[in-house]
Amino acid sequence: MDKHNALDRTFSSMEELADCISEMMQGPVTVEDSSHRLLAYSTHDDHTDAARVSTIIGRRVPEHVINKLWKEGILPALHQNEEPVRIPEIHDIGLGRRMAAPVRNNKEILGYLWVLEGSCSLEEQDTEFLKKAAAKAVIQLQQVQTSHIAMQQHRRDYFWRLLTGDVSEEEEIAEQLSEWFNALPSRSAVVVLESGTTLDDSLYDKMIYVMDTSRKVKGYFYTRDQNRIVCLAEPVYPYSEEGIHLFLRDFPVMMKERFQIEGMQTVAGSVYRSLSRIKQSYEEALHVLEVNRQLSGDRSSFLLYEELGFYRYADVIQKKKNRDAEGDPSLAALHEYDEANRTELFESLRAFLHVDGNMKKASEMMHVHVNTMSYRIRRVEDIIQKDLKNAYHKLSLLLEMTMEEMK
Repeated sequence: MDKHNALDRTFSSMEELADCISEMMQGPVTVEDSSHRLLAYSTHDDHTDAARVSTIIGRRVPEHVINKLWKEGILPALHQNEEPVRIPEIHDIGLGRRMAAPVRNNKEILGYLWVLEGSCSLEEQDTEFLKKAAAKAVIQLQQVQTSHIAMQQHRRDYFWRLLTGDVSEEEEIAEQLSEWFNALPSRSAVVVLESGTTLDDSLYDKMIYVMDTSRKVKGYFYTRDQNRIVCLAEPVYPYSEEGIHLFLRDFPVMMKERFQIEGMQTVAGSVYRSLSRIKQSYEEALHVLEVNRQLSGDRSSFLLYEELGFYRYADVIQKKKNRDAEGDPSLAALHEYDEANRTELFESLRAFLHVDGNMKKASEMMHVHVNTMSYRIRRVEDIIQKDLKNAYHKLSLLLEMTMEEMK
């Protein structure tokens, strides 16, 4: 068959198109969607590499391969240009020499074609053929996308019913999810990804891309709520709460590295085995966001609801405290002393309590000599008339100071 007119016909499936490209370019072919999920691959290929094998087995490109392709500038090149990109061998991820082309509908990337170098080297003339093949694949990937969009809308509507508790029977939820997914999540949590800017379609797609290409979690449902993406995620690697934690930690890093986007907040509710507790996990995730907003600027944000500790009850304590006309007299006395004498006893006490009474660490936080810090703490004890070696006194003061921070 002549390479110039090999694509001038109708293909009944993406597999048939992949086989045609493979035959003309003499190398194995894979077709992926925009999130690197495998849609089709050529058959009867004698030559392959570890990256392709892993993609076919896992039905998606492994996360470490995607990360490497971003770092090497390969995926950015595919996103920024319409021309196919030649890719050298990258030994440490098992990637052989290949050529890749983006499948575009105007500026929107629908997916990718990847051709592994087989028995013959890929030449310059192969670039034009692969570009033509990518144009041929547009219609088929649009059909996949249209079907995917309709299904996602149906799932989003159902997800909101789960988040609001409109559907809460375990058996009913499991029955519905079984129609959509090959396997149900044995444990899951509601994850909230919050953008510091308006969540337009472009940013939404980038955020979903980063989540879909992570091997740490598997996303089951997604929905948009103002500047947030809310999703139901199952921890995968590792298969515990730590998988969720690692994803939340890495997500802002990936957004910055790949798209130069900063200001992301990531939180999650508790991981539950019961699907009927999705609403509870969602409410917990929102509570983590609220606590993080009230924390002072020098405090690290919480990621998981289980990390909150007593902050889980802080709103109840705060309501009671707001009803009290007077604050803690000990702290009021410190504030008055500092204002009158231009000292830093209140901040010194705060540092001392935050490091559980470790004088050396507290002095480092305050940038003073340890002897100076010791003197300050003795002076604090004189003013507030409390023994700071007493665990109860320390805890009470820490709670009071924390409540002040969250006003």
